[in-house]
Amino acid sequence: MNNFNYNAEELFELAIQIEKNGREYYLAMCEKTERESVKEIFSYLAREEESHLDNFLEIREKLNQQAHESEIAEEYETPEMYNYVKAMFDGKVFPNLESHAEVVKEIQTDEQAIYHAIGFEKDTVLFFSEILNMLGEQDENRSLIQELIRQEKIHIARLYTLLGSLK
Repeated sequence: MNNFNYNAEELFELAIQIEKNGREYYLAMCEKTERESVKEIFSYLAREEESHLDNFLEIREKLNQQAHESEIAEEYETPEMYNYVKAMFDGKVFPNLESHAEVVKEIQTDEQAIYHAIGFEKDTVLFFSEILNMLGEQDENRSLIQELIRQEKIHIARLYTLLGSLK
């Protein structure tokens, strides 16, 4: 056993917060935009974030019912990786752990809103990839996390397609 204390529940709490913030952002941008095509995709993405939120709430519930700790991949059992994960927990690595309310006020155009959404989705892919990398090979949540990463990548592609249609 290592000396590094990773709390899987904390990790999934961060994922829950990311999804809540994403939903909050997309709903706010639905209200702000005038273009129907932009409103449609932001509405769709808000529903997707809600679905992902439900997935992570389910995982957290399962973790609460388990008596044993999650297996953490060996490569995360170093002081450097422990400090990286600690920085993630502290919100220093992924800015989308913070509320998007202030950002929404500053956005003036649909293009700005879409670029912000793309950045948010990219950060989410990175964060979920870190969760996936941290989970042990036998962890039952791996396939769900892989599917969520795939869905987030599709969101990025849809946003770039939308951006192209506005130009």
